Amino acid sequence: MEYIIDGTTFDWSYSELRQGYRYFIELTDDEFLADLPAVLHFACFVCFIKEIPSYVCLSDKGIIHELIHILQSGVDGSVARLSEIRQLFKDQLELA
Repeated sequence: MEYIIDGTTFDWSYSELRQGYRYFIELTDDEFLADLPAVLHFACFVCFIKEIPSYVCLSDKGIIHELIHILQSGVDGSVARLSEIRQLFKDQLELA
């Protein structure tokens, strides 16, 4: 599929997105944290493609906002907190 922004054409594949989703949800917690910039990039793109409203993905409980919190200050040593964020990732970014 293609879309155009400011005269630039971008390509993407739904099957590649689904493959990326599976890749990220199967990472261990340590791998997920180590790959956080790619996780965040993926989350932004999927939110865009799924047309998830900004008040959902950018709000205090939205996936983009939560991932940025991890970048900013880590997960405050809480495995439970990371688990919640990873579940949010699975729920909000799931692809059919």
